[in-house]
Amino acid sequence: MFFRYARRRVDCRECGIVAELLPWANGKQTLTNAYRQFLANWARKLSWAEVARQFHTSWQKVYLSVAWLVQWGLANRQLGTLSAMA
Repeated sequence: MFFRYARRRVDCRECGIVAELLPWANGKQTLTNAYRQFLANWARKLSWAEVARQFHTSWQKVYLSVAWLVQWGLANRQLGTLSAMA
């Protein structure tokens, strides 16, 4: 399935031309955030090549999905106070 969507644009007097934010995609990515998370979660259970085969995508898309989710996790982790267990 392919999802084609034309972002709406507004000509703001103060900002110039501004494009609509898409909460389900980043930049010029060809995969939605939800699909990238889906692929990355499957990549925890199967090899990346097998995930690519099962979901009819490329190994590189699976790799980029895993890398994206790892970066998201690192940026959003909260370590708090750590203590050693005795």
